[in-house]
Amino acid sequence: MDKDLAIYVHWPWCKAKCPYCDFNSHALEQAEGGLEEAYVAALGRELAGWKEKLGGTRRVTSVFFGGGTPSLMGVDSVARVLNFCADLGGDLTGAEITVEANPTSASKTLFKGLAEAGVNRFSVGVQGLREEWLEFLGRKHAVHEALQTLEDAMEACGNVNADVIYGLPGQQLEDWTQQLEKLGKMGLTHLSAYQLTIEKNTRFFSDVRRGLWTPVDSDTEADFFAATQATLAGLGYENYEISNFSKPGKACAHNLHVWRYGDYLGVGAGAHGRVTLPDGHLVATAVVRQPQGYLTRMGEAGEALAVEKRLDAAEAMQEAVFSGLRLAAGIDTAALRKRFGKGVWGLAVDDVELARLEEGGLLRQTGTILALSENGWPKLDGILRRILPRLGEAV
Repeated sequence: MDKDLAIYVHWPWCKAKCPYCDFNSHALEQAEGGLEEAYVAALGRELAGWKEKLGGTRRVTSVFFGGGTPSLMGVDSVARVLNFCADLGGDLTGAEITVEANPTSASKTLFKGLAEAGVNRFSVGVQGLREEWLEFLGRKHAVHEALQTLEDAMEACGNVNADVIYGLPGQQLEDWTQQLEKLGKMGLTHLSAYQLTIEKNTRFFSDVRRGLWTPVDSDTEADFFAATQATLAGLGYENYEISNFSKPGKACAHNLHVWRYGDYLGVGAGAHGRVTLPDGHLVATAVVRQPQGYLTRMGEAGEALAVEKRLDAAEAMQEAVFSGLRLAAGIDTAALRKRFGKGVWGLAVDDVELARLEEGGLLRQTGTILALSENGWPKLDGILRRILPRLGEAV
C-alpha cells in the first residue's frame, strides 16, 4: 500500500507536572533502574508489531518525539527508536524528525548529539519570557535558561520552534507582543502560540473552581489572538494553523500531515493514532495510558492497545473536517467526497448550519475549498460544534 505514514513517539515522563497540563505525563526526576531501557525496548516491540500488522514497510515522512519531556531521553535511546522507525519505513530519508525539549533537561551537548543521531527539528517549551509568567505556569526554568536553550538548539540544527502561552491573568498585551518580537528576531523558524485553556484534571481547573483566580474573558482572548497574528506577520511568519506560525517553507511537516488527515501511528504510553490497515479500513488507536501498565502489557502480550476502533466513513469525514479547518488553507470538500464517498458528506456535515455560518462571515468557500474566515478563526470550537452534529468520541 502506497500511503505515507507519520510516527508519534510518546515519552510519558517530566521532571514535574505543570498545573495547566492535561497531557499523559507523569512526574519523574530521572528514568532510573533500567526504566528507560525497558521503555525503549517496548517501543521497539510495538513498532515491530505494527510493521507486521501493516503488512510490511510504509514510507515514513516524519517522526515526532512528544511528551512528557522527550529531552529527558538519552541520545542513544532516541537513536535506537529512530532505528526502529527506519525499519518500519525502510529508511528515514527526507523525514522530518522532531524532539520536544524543556530548558531544565536540555543542553548544547544533548542537542548536538541528537542532531548527529538524525534529529533535524527541535521544539522548545519556553512558555514565557517573564519570570512571573513562568512562576504562574509552574515552570522550573528561568528566562535566561529558556533563551540559552533556544540558542543551543539553533546552533545544533537551525530548525527550531518555541512554544509560548498567552491569556494569563494580569498579562499585558504590550509585554506579550514584545516577547514575540524578541523570539522572532532570534531567527526561530517556527512559533507555537497557545491560548491558556483550563482543562479538567489539572491543578488550574481546581484553582479556578475554588476561586483562587479568574481566567481572562473572551474579549481579552480575542485581543491577544489578533495581536499575535499581526506581530508575527510583521516578522515574516505565516499563520498556517490557528496556533502555529512559521517562516516560509518551515511549517511542521508532522502536524500538517495529521491535520490533513494522513495516516499517523502513535506509539508509547497514551499515544493515539489513525492508521489504514491493508484491508483498507481506517482504525483509531489509543495505547494504554499508564507507563507501568504499558510496560507490563508489552512484556506479557507484545502489544498495549486500549482502543482499536474501525471508523465508518462518516466518522472519518468528520475527523478530516475537524482537523482540516484548523488550517489557513482549509479543506477541499471535493477531495473529501472522493475519499470517503459522495453521500457521506450529508451524514457528517450540517450544510444548513454551514450556510448560516458562511452568511455570517465565519466561513468562506472558494470553489471546493472551505476555510475559516478571519473572523471565524477565534471561534473554531463553536463552529465545529454547529457543523458536525454527529461528532463522536473518536474525534
